[in-house]
Amino acid sequence: MRWCSEIVLGLYRSAVLVGLTGVIPAMGLLVGIGGSEVAYSWSAGSTASWFIRALAVLGETLMVIVWIAVAVWIAHLLISRALSQAARQRAEDWLGMEIQAEYRPVPPITRMATGYWWDGKEYHRSEREARRRARLNARFHDPQLQWDGLWAVVAAVTVLPVAALPLLGLASGLYMTLASGLLGYGIAVIAASLVGAPFAWRIFGPLAARFLGPAPRSLLGRRVEELEAIRADLTQTQAAELERIERGLHDGAQARLVAMGMSMGAAEQLVDTDPAAAKRILADARATSATALAELRSLVRGINPPVLAERGLVDAVRALALDAPVEVTVHSAVPSRPERPVESAVYFAVAELLANVAKHARASEVTVELDYAAQTLTASVTDDGVGGAAASEGSGLSGIERRMTAFGGCLEIESPTGGPTHITVAVPCALS
Repeated sequence: MRWCSEIVLGLYRSAVLVGLTGVIPAMGLLVGIGGSEVAYSWSAGSTASWFIRALAVLGETLMVIVWIAVAVWIAHLLISRALSQAARQRAEDWLGMEIQAEYRPVPPITRMATGYWWDGKEYHRSEREARRRARLNARFHDPQLQWDGLWAVVAAVTVLPVAALPLLGLASGLYMTLASGLLGYGIAVIAASLVGAPFAWRIFGPLAARFLGPAPRSLLGRRVEELEAIRADLTQTQAAELERIERGLHDGAQARLVAMGMSMGAAEQLVDTDPAAAKRILADARATSATALAELRSLVRGINPPVLAERGLVDAVRALALDAPVEVTVHSAVPSRPERPVESAVYFAVAELLANVAKHARASEVTVELDYAAQTLTASVTDDGVGGAAASEGSGLSGIERRMTAFGGCLEIESPTGGPTHITVAVPCALS
């Protein structure tokens, strides 16, 4: 009984696959048959010489090929998406394969101040025309739809004939059993068709996994998407940094400087009548100036320090090591200064890594190694802390990774639980 159910299921699935993969070739075949009939009737009824008739047949044959190509192309535009979606549904129902496709949506249209309608590519006089052209552009330039067309071609030359074999064998076997003298052959063909029915449709599985998924993007397209993501991230980071500086200047240092100016004005009025009070006010003003200076130093965090601009990356990292709350040893094999943007990015990456060590690692010793080899600048930070560092979403390590990606670099993290932690920043660059 189980084998019988497998046979019935195989015949059913083969029939479904023949229907899904044979619609577009059938439309092209019907157009080709009609065109060939026209060509034959025209050449057969012609009274011209055989050479002229041969040229006419050749021309009509070429025209038939063009008709077939146009018919297949139109069928592809009209129904290939529906057929591909149905094939994806069959893959999910039969094989448990969840295949997601990414079709390009129809872009919204916008009415401009001039009265024209913009569809994302060109202007139109009416809203109806703009919507129609937007739909056509989305359909004609959709990579996923073009990938569906490739699936239709591959399925027509592989899935269709293989899935059709049990059905054709069963039909031909039944015909032979009814014909005189072919009963034995018919029974053999029917038996072979039934044996192959549970397996013929399975060619659909690997081909569906390969050709029914999202359209593969070109290397250039992937790189453009990466650069757009990097640009968006850098733009947001820059905007946040400017907002931080503006808020800090307005709410902190500016307010303290104004207060200090007012205190000095009051002291100026009291210096002759009440020197003691003037001295107290001046002392408070001096404390306010020290606080304002500390706030300004904190505010310019993220702006290149003078030691980096004047003496370079190695000395700037050594200055960081001197200010770190843990013991930091710096080793450098960088022969000269790298490019300024790369130098700044690596410096702030090391600064953030050292800050993370101080905050989370509970380490007693840190080693920073700077090296340059194979046109790549590397900075490695190793600590003997508790480990467990990871570039989770929104973390400082994730921010370092995004900034390194902007320069074509990378971030490598080795931080098992219990330590030690070894984090390397690598950026391709040229030295000065």
